[in-house]
Amino acid sequence: MENINKRRDFIKKSTLAAAGMSLVPGFVLGKDGSIGSITEELSRALAGQDGIKKVAFITHIYRNSAHADVIGSKLFLGIPTDEGMVAPQIKIASVYIEQVGANDTGIRIARMNNTPVYPSVEEALTLGGDKLAVDAVIYVGEHGEYPYNRLGMKLYPRMNYLERIFRVFDASNRSVPVFTDKALSYSWIDSRWIYERAQELNVPMLAGSSLPYCWRDKDLIHPLGTKITEAVAIGYATPDAYGFHVTEILQCMVERRAGGETGVKSVEGLKGDDVWKAMDSGKISQKLVDAACDTVKAKATGNMRELVKSPYAIIVNYNDGTKGVIMGLDQYINSGWAYSAKTSQGIVATEFVLSGGPIYAHFSYLTLNIQKFIVTGKPTAPIERNLLTSGIIDMGIRSLNEGKVKQTPFLNIKYSAAGYEPIRPTAPRPTGQSIGQWPPKEGYDFIIPDAFKNKK
Repeated sequence: MENINKRRDFIKKSTLAAAGMSLVPGFVLGKDGSIGSITEELSRALAGQDGIKKVAFITHIYRNSAHADVIGSKLFLGIPTDEGMVAPQIKIASVYIEQVGANDTGIRIARMNNTPVYPSVEEALTLGGDKLAVDAVIYVGEHGEYPYNRLGMKLYPRMNYLERIFRVFDASNRSVPVFTDKALSYSWIDSRWIYERAQELNVPMLAGSSLPYCWRDKDLIHPLGTKITEAVAIGYATPDAYGFHVTEILQCMVERRAGGETGVKSVEGLKGDDVWKAMDSGKISQKLVDAACDTVKAKATGNMRELVKSPYAIIVNYNDGTKGVIMGLDQYINSGWAYSAKTSQGIVATEFVLSGGPIYAHFSYLTLNIQKFIVTGKPTAPIERNLLTSGIIDMGIRSLNEGKVKQTPFLNIKYSAAGYEPIRPTAPRPTGQSIGQWPPKEGYDFIIPDAFKNKK
C-alpha cells in the first residue's frame, strides 16, 4: 500500500488544469488538442521502474473495439488515464494474429509502428529465430470465430495457445512473464492444466478481467482481514459472455476477507423464477441485491422483477462459510456492474464503472497493470484468483444447465491477497484524458469504430 500511496501522491503533485483537461507537466498540446509529448517520469512511476521490455503480442483477432485493440493500440500509441496520456514503458516487438479479416486493424497499426507481424505464435516469440527472443508475452485470447459447446460456452483455444507459448519457453530453457486475457480457459480442466504447467516452468502469470482495475463509485476496497459473511456481484448479458467479469468483481473483493481465500465448496446455478424464490426465502439477500443495484446510476426505473425477463444467479459457497452470489439482471442493470457485501461494519456497496468507447479507458488501467507486471516481474494480482474464477464460472454454467448443485472439492484453492499492489484510478468515475481525445496521434482515425466517428 505504501507504493500505491507514493504513486498517487506523485500524480496529484504533478497534475494541473489546462484547456479544460487534466494534464501532467511535460505535455505539449497540438493545435487540434492532440498530445505532442509525454512525461517520462510519470510513465516510469506507473511502470514501476525504468526500462523498455520487448513484448510478443499474440491474439485471435485485432479489429476496432476488440480486446486486442483496446489493449494493444494503447501500447502502440499511449495509455489514456485520468491524469493524462502515459507513455508505454514496454514495446510490442512482434505480433501474431490468427484471424485476419476485412475489418482487421492490427496489421496496419503494426506496420505503422515498424513492428513485424509473424505467421506463427512460435516465430513471434523467437522473432523468427530458434529461441525465445522477447521479454514477455501478452496473449489476448478473446473474440474471433469459434464454435460454442453444448453448454453455450465459446470454445476459445486458450489452453492450446498457452501450451504453444509454454513449449517455446521449455525449448529455450527460459520463461518470461505472461499476461492472458479474461479466464484461463472456458474449461476448469484446461485452466488447471495451464496453472500447473506455468508452475512447472516457473512462468510469472497475470490474468483476468479489466473489472478489478476500473473505477468504483464509491471507492470501496475492503481492508485486508475484513469480516464478510455474504456478498453479491451483479452484471448483465449471458453467463458465458460477461459472467466471468461478474465473478472477477466478486472474487477481487471477497478474497480480502478475514482468513484470506479458502476455496469453494459448492456452486449452485439458478435461473428464471427460481432466482426470485431464492430472494424471497433469504437464500439470496434481497437487501444486498438492492444495495448493489442502487449504486448503479444508469439502472432502469421500475420493478426489477417485472423488467428482468431471464434472471440468473450463481451461488458460491466458500469453504469458510462465506456466501457469494453472481447475478445477471438484464433489462434492469443494462451495461452496469455493482457489488455489495455484509460486513462486520454493516452493508457496503459500490458501482464498478467502465469507460465508454472509443477510448475504453478501463483497459488503460488493465494495461498499466500488465505493464507494471512485465517491467517488475511481479503480478499485481494473484494468478490463483483467476484459476478460481475460471473454475467458478465453468461450474456455474454447468449448474445452470444441469439444474443441480455442483460440489467442487477441486476448487479448494487457498491464497492471500496480501502484498499485491494493483494500479487503479482514484476518481469515482472517468475524467481527464480517460474521456478525452482518441486517438492521440494523427493518422490513426481508422481505429475509431464507425459508431463514434460522427460524435464529438
